[in-house]
Amino acid sequence: MTQGPVIERYFVCIGAQKAGTTWLARVLSHHDEVFVTPVKEIHYFDHIAGLTQHLSPRKRRSRYRKYHQRMWTQWSRWREHRAQNAWYRTYMGETLDDAWYASLFTQRGGKKIAGEATPEYALIGEAGLWHLKSLAPGARIIFIMRNPITRAWSQLLHQCRVRKLDENALSVSDFLAITEEERFEALADYLRVLDDLEVVFEPEQILIEFYEDIHADRAVALKRICNFLNVSFDADHHEGLDKRYNPSQTTRMPEDLRKSLSIKYRAMVREVEDRMGRVPVSWKRDFNLPSG
Repeated sequence: MTQGPVIERYFVCIGAQKAGTTWLARVLSHHDEVFVTPVKEIHYFDHIAGLTQHLSPRKRRSRYRKYHQRMWTQWSRWREHRAQNAWYRTYMGETLDDAWYASLFTQRGGKKIAGEATPEYALIGEAGLWHLKSLAPGARIIFIMRNPITRAWSQLLHQCRVRKLDENALSVSDFLAITEEERFEALADYLRVLDDLEVVFEPEQILIEFYEDIHADRAVALKRICNFLNVSFDADHHEGLDKRYNPSQTTRMPEDLRKSLSIKYRAMVREVEDRMGRVPVSWKRDFNLPSG
C-alpha cells in the first residue's frame, strides 16, 4: 500500500472562532523556530468536507492578489513578502488534495515546527480530525475557549457586517435567531469539540486554553504555548504581544440578550468547568456559578 503524505513537526489552532486565533498566529509567526502559513486560515479540512467554500478559485485568487498588493506597496517589508512568493505559487496549485495541503508546510525555511490556524476546523468532527491525524500523526492541537456570551456577541457583530445588517436595528429576538442557526450553534459547541479531540488525539497532543487567561497575561500564556510546541520562549523576542487583531466593534450588548445567552449556554459552561476543573472568573460571574 502506498504511503500518503505525512506532515512532520506540525501544529494547528482549531478555534474557537472570535477567541484570539489571529493574535496567536501573528505572534507565533515572529518566532524564530515557528513557521505559520502566510495565509493564516487554510480551511483545507472544512473545504473538502463541503462545510465551507473558503478554498474556491475566486477566494484563493483574491488572496493572491492581496499578497501582490502588499508586496508592491509595503516597501519596508518587501523582502519579507518577496520571500513568500514560492509558497503562494504552491498555494495556488490546481489540485486540492492531501499532497497539496502537506506541501504548504515543506517551505518552512528550516524552522522547527510549522502550522496554521483555522477556527472552522472545530466543525469537522471526528472524521475530519482522523483525516488530519492521518496526515500529521504527531500533530499538536490548540483549542481556545472564550466566554460563550462575549464570543457569541463578537460573532453576532461579525455576522451583521457580513450580512450588511444594522445591529442597532435588530431586536434581541433577531440576534437570538442567528445564534440558533446550525452553523452558529456548531461553532459555539465547545463540548462537542472537546469530545472529538479526546477520541482522536492523545492528551499530550492537545492544549486547551481560555481566551481570558491568555489576555490576562499574554507573556505567561505564550510561554505555555511555546512549551507545548517544544520551542524556546523569550518575551523580549516576541513582537505584538499587546496588539489586538480583528477587534470586535464597540457596540454595547443589549442586557436582555446577555441574560438570554447566559441561560442558553449555562449548562455547557457548567460541564466545561467539570471537565477542565475550572473556568475563568468572568465566566463564573456571567453564568452565576459558585466561586471556589
